[in-house]
Amino acid sequence: MVLVEPGQTLNLIFDADDTLWDSNIHFLEAFDAFCDALRDSGLILERAEIHAAVRTAELKRIQTHGYGRKPYMVALQDAVAELAPRGHHRLQIALDRIGTHLIERHCELLPDVGPTLQQLAARHRIMMFTKGQRDEQLRKLHRSGLAPLFERVETPREKDVDAYLRLVRDAELDSSATFMIGNSPRSDINPAVRAGLRAVFIPHAHTWDLEDEELLDAKDRIIELPTFRRLVEVF
Repeated sequence: MVLVEPGQTLNLIFDADDTLWDSNIHFLEAFDAFCDALRDSGLILERAEIHAAVRTAELKRIQTHGYGRKPYMVALQDAVAELAPRGHHRLQIALDRIGTHLIERHCELLPDVGPTLQQLAARHRIMMFTKGQRDEQLRKLHRSGLAPLFERVETPREKDVDAYLRLVRDAELDSSATFMIGNSPRSDINPAVRAGLRAVFIPHAHTWDLEDEELLDAKDRIIELPTFRRLVEVF
C-alpha cells in the first residue's frame, strides 16, 4: 500500500509515548515497586485494592496536573494517604526512590524509529502531538536525538477532537493530506478521524489500559501496521 502521489508532501503527526519510545512499561514497573513497598512496610493489601486506590488518585490528578511521570508520583502519594493514613517512614523513603527512578529513567526508542523518521522527514513534514508534561516530553525528545526532525511539537492537555481541529487550524494543515500516527485508539486514532484526518494505528504491547477502545469503523481512513518500519512503505 502506497498513499503518496509522485512529488506529494504529506503532514505526518506522531504520538510520542509508546509510539516513538517505551513509556507505559515504566509506569507498570513503578506500580509493581509501589506494591512491594507497601508489603515491605507491613501493610497487607490485595493488589486489586492498591490498584483501585492508585487509579482513583491518578484520574483525580489528571484533572489538576495533567499526564506524566510527576503527576503519577503525586497520585501515588495520594494513594499512600488513603492506604496508609498513619504514615510509614520506610514507605516514604521507598516512594521517593520510586519517583526518582521513574522521572529520571531514559526512554528507549522503539525498534527502527530513528532511521524510519529520518527517511520520512526527508520527504514529508513531520510533527509531534502528544500528551504529557511539556518539559518532560521535550526532555525525552531531546535525549532521543530526533528533535531536529520535527517541524512542530505540541503537548495538548487532552487529545480530543477539538485539540486536533486546533492543530489543523494553527499549523494550517490540509486535512486530506494529514495523518495521525500512534498506538492509542482513544487519543491518537479515533479523535483524529473524527476531526477529519486519516490515521495510522501501530499497536504496542503495553499501551495504557485507559487508552484502549474500539477503533472507529472507518477502514478507508485508518491503516493498521504491525511495525513502525512499515511506514516507509506507506509514505
